[in-house]
Amino acid sequence: MSALRRLLLHSTLLLWAAWALAQPLPSRNSTGGVCSSELVTLRTTDGVRLQGLIFRASKPRASALLLVHGYAGNFYEAYFPKLADAAAHAGYDTLALNMRDHDAGPKGYSFTDNQADIAAGAAYLRELGHKRFVLLGQSMGTNRVLYYQAVSGDPDIAATVLVSGPGDLFEWNVWQFGKEKAQATVDEALKLERASREQELMLIDLGPIGKALYTARYLLSLRGPDRRSNPYQNLAKVKNPVLIVQGTVDKLVQKDVGKRLQMAVPAGSASAFVSIEGAGHGFENYESVLRDKVLGWLNTVAP
Repeated sequence: MSALRRLLLHSTLLLWAAWALAQPLPSRNSTGGVCSSELVTLRTTDGVRLQGLIFRASKPRASALLLVHGYAGNFYEAYFPKLADAAAHAGYDTLALNMRDHDAGPKGYSFTDNQADIAAGAAYLRELGHKRFVLLGQSMGTNRVLYYQAVSGDPDIAATVLVSGPGDLFEWNVWQFGKEKAQATVDEALKLERASREQELMLIDLGPIGKALYTARYLLSLRGPDRRSNPYQNLAKVKNPVLIVQGTVDKLVQKDVGKRLQMAVPAGSASAFVSIEGAGHGFENYESVLRDKVLGWLNTVAP
C-alpha cells in the first residue's frame, strides 16, 4: 500500500472514530432490540477495495438499504450516518459505501466504473441474507444508482430514492457557464482522447463547487456525447417505485430537475416527489425531516 493510500485510509478511520465516539453505539431501538454498526471493506469484481459502514438492525426486514454518495462525497458525510442509524432502528440493515472516486482529489476513473462499486454493495447485502434492497443516491449519487439499474437490470431492487439530483451533468454545466464554455471543455477532452491522451489531467471549473482535476476520460464519461450518466434516459429502464426529494433552497440544482426526473419515470411505475421547505443540497439541519420522509415512504413500498 502506498504512503498516500495509507494516509487516506488512516484519515478515514480517524474521522469515523471521532464520529463513533459521539454516538450511543450500540444503540437500543424502540422495541428494546440492539442496533450495531461496523466498518467494512469490500472488493469489487475488478479488484478495487471500497470502505463503508454497515448499520445492523436487531430484527432486520427482508429489504436492506444501500446509500450512495455524490461527487467528492464519502460514506460518513452529511446525513448518511444519521439516516443509516434511524433506518436500522426501523428494521433496515443499511450500508453506506464509498465509491472508488470518493472525496476530493484528481478523478481518473470512468463514471461507468461505479456500476461495479454498487454491485459490490449489493452482493454484500445479499450475503447478509437480504433478497431485496433499496438504492438511495445523494446528488450525483442519483446518477450512479440510475445507471447501475439501467445496465444491470438487477431484479432485486425494491425501490429507488433520489435526493438532490443534479439532472444531466452536461446540462448542469450549461446552466453554470453557458453552452459555449460547457461545450469547449468537452471539445478539449475529445481532442485529448483522439490523441490517446485520455488519462491526461485537465483543470476543470465547477463553479460553486470550486475547481478540480479530471482526466479527459472521466470528464467525457460524465458530460461527453456518448455519456451514460444521463438520469432521464436511465430512469426509463427503472421498474421499481421511485421517490424524488429536493430542498427548496438547493442552490446547486435547477428548480425543475425534480419534476423532470418524475416525468422520466416509466408509465406504470409508482413515483413520488417531495419538496422540503428550507432545505439545501446536503439537508443540513433538515436531517430529521428527510429521515421521516424517506422512512415513511419505504415503509409503504419496501415493508
